[in-house]
This record gives sequence, structure tokens and C-alpha cells, in this order.
Amino acid sequence: MATRTYTSVVTPDTIALNALIFGYAGHSLVTPHAPLQQLWWTDERIQETVTREFVISRLRPNERNMLLRPLAFGDGLTDDTYLDWIMEKAKRFFLVLAECGVSDQIFGVIDDSWDDDDLPIPRDTIERLALAYENDETLNNKFYTTQFQFLLRELRQGLHINYAKNEHVPMEDVHRLPPSTTLQRWPRVHRPKRPDEVFVRRGFKLGEEDDTENVTETEFHADIEAALALPHEHIAPVWATYSAKGFGYILSPFVGEHTLISFIEHRTPPQYQRLPKCDRQALLVTWMHCLASTVAYLHRNGCSHTAIRPSNIIIDSQNNISFSDIGSIRTFQADKKQNVEEVYNYGAPESHIDSHTPSSENSPVEPPSTPSTSSSARSRSLSRFGKRSSNGSKSSSSDSISSTDSGKSRSWKEAAIENTSSTEKADIFSLACVFLDILTFLLKLKQVDFIKHRSSKIRDYSSKNTKTMRVDSSFHYNVAKLFSWMNSIEDAALAEKDPIFLGIPHLLRLIRTMLSPNPTLRPSASAVCTRLYEIMAGCCGIDRFHC
Repeated sequence: MATRTYTSVVTPDTIALNALIFGYAGHSLVTPHAPLQQLWWTDERIQETVTREFVISRLRPNERNMLLRPLAFGDGLTDDTYLDWIMEKAKRFFLVLAECGVSDQIFGVIDDSWDDDDLPIPRDTIERLALAYENDETLNNKFYTTQFQFLLRELRQGLHINYAKNEHVPMEDVHRLPPSTTLQRWPRVHRPKRPDEVFVRRGFKLGEEDDTENVTETEFHADIEAALALPHEHIAPVWATYSAKGFGYILSPFVGEHTLISFIEHRTPPQYQRLPKCDRQALLVTWMHCLASTVAYLHRNGCSHTAIRPSNIIIDSQNNISFSDIGSIRTFQADKKQNVEEVYNYGAPESHIDSHTPSSENSPVEPPSTPSTSSSARSRSLSRFGKRSSNGSKSSSSDSISSTDSGKSRSWKEAAIENTSSTEKADIFSLACVFLDILTFLLKLKQVDFIKHRSSKIRDYSSKNTKTMRVDSSFHYNVAKLFSWMNSIEDAALAEKDPIFLGIPHLLRLIRTMLSPNPTLRPSASAVCTRLYEIMAGCCGIDRFHC
């Protein structure tokens, strides 16, 4: 007998078995879950299990002879036997009876012409099966619940399945969390016997038709159709959907590891660090083109995104970038915890116009069309955006305080989401803000320094005390400071020797036009996409694009 060592006893299989026995297998992230895959009665497994030998093994010796007899109701018109009926029409029925311990009742079931097509049988009809000599409610209840184990309806791409209350949803959890805490609210799952095909599952509570808080089932299906009508490689796709127990679910094969903001704050994501330096630089720049092409695609199809923010941009383990969804589709926003500060910070100026904030004396002037590196040119660039008035307001934006019909002021946070503009030009402004975040990361500048640089102290007019101040770090309120930060980015790029940085001044020139306080002067998404391609191919030396 071989010697048993510690390494031969403590294996992933034994660890998993121990976890299962003591009841914490489904909760521990360190438990090896591969050996604990649940056994599902799929079509393939039923076909493999229910064989002639299996049927014979579940019957008593004196009952086995019945299998080869002709059907009692055939009247000589068919040569089929009871075994033929089981193998062709009643495999599931036989499995249910065998699980309930009454496999011998299959003969009476067949005599009454029951088959798999009759499953599931309603609870009040099961008594007609005569599973026992005297009606046994316990046995009837067991049959009713057991039949659903063998009636799995597996999801396929493009399908929607409405699972009944007692049906089993053939889906297993993947016990691995993404690094981004924002994405951890979306569980990862896989289908039976397909552990390598991982999906992200998002769930939405379905309300009644008059429910104003939750998405109704009609809205859920309509929004799914809208999402399917706008497929793009950089929008997380809807693979399949299903509803169960009052919730609607979508499955997406795009499995995000990070949002853009967590990717930037992490600074050294493993999938990013594995790339050579030149590939890392090219990756970040091509991401800008990917996002711009997605927005251009939506605009060409008459749809605005309305929620272009770092938390809505996700990155998978292969460094592919994608929008988590289309922001203007209501259903997909129902399972998110809105960060109102982010909504406010990345909104366009026209989204946050407030009539309650005193107007400034000077009107904003459009940003210069070309970047400037000299200090005198920079000071002129800043002065053209107008001065702040003594009360801290600015004409190009406001504190985003809205008012109700009764005239009561609300805080800027309460107004942030309601004031989100749905125009295409607002998408361009928000996209430019995201571009600045990416370039800041590319030049190895710190995001926290960027936020501090563009922050301003302003009066909070939603407070009863008019002297109360708050810090506003939004892009739309601090456009002049964005320009000075872009000068810092340009200076850092000029100090780099890699050829990709030759295109940074041209990218910043494009971003300046996208940040114009006047929406009509911002370029279209298609123009942005075209210009990005020209800069990347002509100045940055990039010859490979995702889209």
C-alpha cells in the first residue's frame, strides 16, 4: 500500500468535498468549485441515461417481461411494445416515476396514453395517474415537484424563456469576483457542462403595468428589442434573456473586469501590465477611437447614449473596451446605483443650466482652435472664458440647482440626473471628458491631481445659508481649468520620445472643440471618429484598429 502524504490527500477534490459536507461550498471564494458542478438533467444526459439496461434495472424481475409485450391499447394495429413507448416517448416520465420510487406504474401510465409531451402535469391532475392503489397526496406532491428536475429548458442565443415558479433555471454561479467593486453586483454564471462559457447576468425587478418605480414586463421586452436592434462590438451584447419569480434577467458574454475609472485608479491592472510598453500606449489611444466609433454608430441610427461616463465603460480580461449598455434605454439603468456626482461631473453645460444661480458678468468665449504652449498664450486662453463673479458663479455653467413647481430649491445632487441632456452634442462633451481621463492615464499623470486641478469652490444655493460653499469638480463648470490641464498633458507628451506621443497635440486640439460650451460648435461623432483615425494613422503611427 502506497504511503499517503499531505499533498496526495489535500487536493482540490477533497477540499471541495469537505466544503460541500460542512455546508459552505456555495459561499467560499477559495473553495475549488470545478469538482462541485451540479448535475443537470439536460436532453443529452437523459438520452445517455435512459437506455434499455437502465429501464430493466429499475423494474422487478416479474415486471420486466411486460416490457416486450405489445401495447394494450394497440388493438393489433401496432407492433410497438411498452419498452418502445418508453424509449421513444416517455423517457422523462420514466425518470420521474423512478425518482419517486414507483417505476412499476409506467405500465398504467402508458395504458392511459401519457407521454413526455404531457409534462408538466398540473397538481390537480396528478391524481389521475393512479400512482398508488389508494390516493397518496404525499406521493402526488413529490411527483409534482420532481417532474421539473427533468424538464429543463436551456437558454440558447437570442431566446427568451419565461420560467414558471417551480421550474429550475439551468444556470450555475461562477465563484470569482471581478477586481472592480462596481461590477461585483452583476454575478457571473455559466450553463450546465459549459464552465468555460461565462456570462454576466443582470437582473431587474418587474413591476405591474401601473408601477412607476420598477420596469414593467412590457417595457423589459421592448427595451431588450431596442438593444438588440443596435448591435455593436463595443456595446456589451444581450446573448439571451429570461424571466423568473418576478425578475427579468439578461445574459451578456462580455465579462468586464474593470470599469474605466477602476482601471485608471488601479494603475497596474495585470492584463494591461502584461503588454509591451508600446502596445500599452497604442491600446489606450485606440480605445478612444473605439468609443468614438460606437457613439457615431448610435447617432447614425438616431439614438443618443446620454450616459457616457467612466462607470458605464467596462474592460475585460483581454483589454477589450465596451459600453456596459446604452444609457438611454431605461431598463438597463434599473440595476445600477447611480453616482450622482459622476452624473453631474461628466454632464454637458447645457444639461445643468440653472435659473436660480446669479448669472456672471461675462459670457463665455469659444476655446482656441489650436493648442498653445507659451505661458502668455495660456493666460490669454484662460482669460477668454470670462471671470468669475464675486458670488462664485460662472456664465458657462451653473451650480445645477433646479426648482420644483412650488418654487423650492433642490440640491445639485437631486437635480443632476433629471437635468441630463439627451442630445447628441451632450454625448460629444461627455466623450471628450472621458478622453481626457484616458490621456491623463497615458501620460502617467494622477487622476486625483486632475480632479484637484479642475475643482473650484462655489456657493451652494440649495442651502438655506447662502454662505455655504461646496467643491465643484465638474468638467462643464471648470472648462478653463481643463485647458490648463491639457497644456500640462501636452508638455508631458513633448518630453516623451515614443512616436505615438507626436499625435497628442492633435488629439488635444480635437478635444478642445468637443468641449466647446456652445453645443452647436462641437463636431459630430462621425467627424470625431474620422479625425481620430487620421491622427492615429498619420501622427501616432498606429496601423491596427479594432473598428
